Amino acid sequence: MFHLPVLKNRCTLLERAEKFISGVYFTDCNLRGRLYGESCPLETIDSFLSPNRITFSEASQQNFDPYHIGDTFGPTWWTCWFKVSMTIPESWRGKEVHLLFESDGEAMVWRDGQPVQGLTKEGEKTSYILSECLKDEEPHRLTLYVEMACNGLFGAGQGSMIAAPDPNRKFSVHKAELVIFNRNVQKLLTEFEMLVDIVKELGEGEQRGYQALFTANEMVNLCDPSDPSSFSKAHSLAHKFFSQHNGESQHTVHAMGHCHIDSAWLWPYEETIRKCGRSWVTAVSLMEKDPEFVFTCSQAQQFEWVKNWYPGLFTKIQHYVKRGQFIPVGGTWVEMDGNLPSGESMVRQFLQGQRFFNQEFGVLCKEFWLPDTFGYSAQLPQIMQGCGISNFLTQKLSWNLVNTFPHNTFFWEGLDGSKVLTHFPPGNSYEMKGKVEDLVKTVKNNKDKGRANHSAALFGFGDGGGGPTQLMLDRLHLIKDTDGLPRVQMSSPDELFSQLQADSALLCTWTGELFLELHNGTYTTQAQIKRENRQCEVLLHDVEVASSLALCQNQTFVYPVARLQQLWRLLLLNQFHDVIPGSCIGMVVE
Repeated sequence: MFHLPVLKNRCTLLERAEKFISGVYFTDCNLRGRLYGESCPLETIDSFLSPNRITFSEASQQNFDPYHIGDTFGPTWWTCWFKVSMTIPESWRGKEVHLLFESDGEAMVWRDGQPVQGLTKEGEKTSYILSECLKDEEPHRLTLYVEMACNGLFGAGQGSMIAAPDPNRKFSVHKAELVIFNRNVQKLLTEFEMLVDIVKELGEGEQRGYQALFTANEMVNLCDPSDPSSFSKAHSLAHKFFSQHNGESQHTVHAMGHCHIDSAWLWPYEETIRKCGRSWVTAVSLMEKDPEFVFTCSQAQQFEWVKNWYPGLFTKIQHYVKRGQFIPVGGTWVEMDGNLPSGESMVRQFLQGQRFFNQEFGVLCKEFWLPDTFGYSAQLPQIMQGCGISNFLTQKLSWNLVNTFPHNTFFWEGLDGSKVLTHFPPGNSYEMKGKVEDLVKTVKNNKDKGRANHSAALFGFGDGGGGPTQLMLDRLHLIKDTDGLPRVQMSSPDELFSQLQADSALLCTWTGELFLELHNGTYTTQAQIKRENRQCEVLLHDVEVASSLALCQNQTFVYPVARLQQLWRLLLLNQFHDVIPGSCIGMVVE
């Protein structure tokens, strides 16, 4: 049929596409409203409340009482265990079946005695896949456990995120049911979302933006949300658009899964252990489905916690480290403060971190990883090089209040002339979501255009954990080589720095301290913490000297190697960048 050309209003077409996938407007008839199909209630939900963070073995032996959706429990920092029993309808054969579980706390799904999935509404993880395509031989009757922490992704601040925790806060489960998940709808929603974002980010002056706009509009014309058979034509249009490739000179973004977890901040150390478990088991489950997915993870202390509390998960992590997907980075015991610890403590951070990674994974980190500290001592390049580290990645310095730091990729020179290749991801975040905005910002903000044509993009929910999601991966795969956007490559830190090093001839050098013009009060407040840290450093020095002298005097003296390592690791943990500065909640200090 012949169609007369019609003048298209950009704003009207854009809003039409936005409303077609909106999660707020017209969900009774738009595409978003078709994401889930039939639902089925769970057979039973029982709960057990504990003031302690107990193991699965202990929890599964407790007496559980019936729980009703909407009932409240708590208070803050307690744990509620749920025992959920379900039967998947026979009529759902061939469908993708999810357990939908929405709450205002952080949760972990346990299946057959093992952790399998983290659930956090704030981290966009509210469902667990029971079957990707239900078959007759799969179990239709299941009993799972859900361990829910009575705190959110960012603790339990009273009135605002960084306020003191509300000790009497109550929590609840808002939804718990079986649902059919329409994967084809999710794929189409992602295509629409990326097209709409391209229109917005490229603006009215870009031809490619209008191509995205007209493609999205025609997809709306072809797609009937109530008729799945119409989806293929819309998919074909999207495929045609996203298959138009970049030129060879386009900037390359090295996408790395990331999950910055503060070892303590708005929650205590004990909760961080569970945050690591929830976040990392989810990352591993993504690796099982996507061999291209690469996940970077720092802080040897957190690996040790997971080894002790989740040995099955740790074994899987060791497997994916060998495959090059789960990548230990940083080489330090924790992501420490960059100024307050002594030089000896800085060295011990690397000594203990590299020792752990070498013993457990057979690797030594080549890059120092410190995205979120409050300043960087001029002695660090020398210490890094002495520990076999030649690269450095951070982020925080891009947040200066007054003077904008002039580089994203450069050589940092220390007090003795030691140099390390340094990179600040130009997107100014270590918690990207794989969106078009992230990629455009990465290119536009790059202060070393012409000197460096490669940048990092760290994607995944962070600070309080969470990590990458399947949706983030879907976005990045879709636009990995699309005209009008930078090229995206799932990459490791080693691949990024190798590219930067190969093209480093024109890079500039910064000599001396990297001073952060933000959070300056962290170097003066909570003086008692800082004083006692120094006292501990002096004590450990004196004990080591005395022990060495004792060994010289008496060869039968047993040098306290294990005890000193234990004490050093405790001190190094407390030099974490939100603990020794005093920027954590009172519970951590106590």
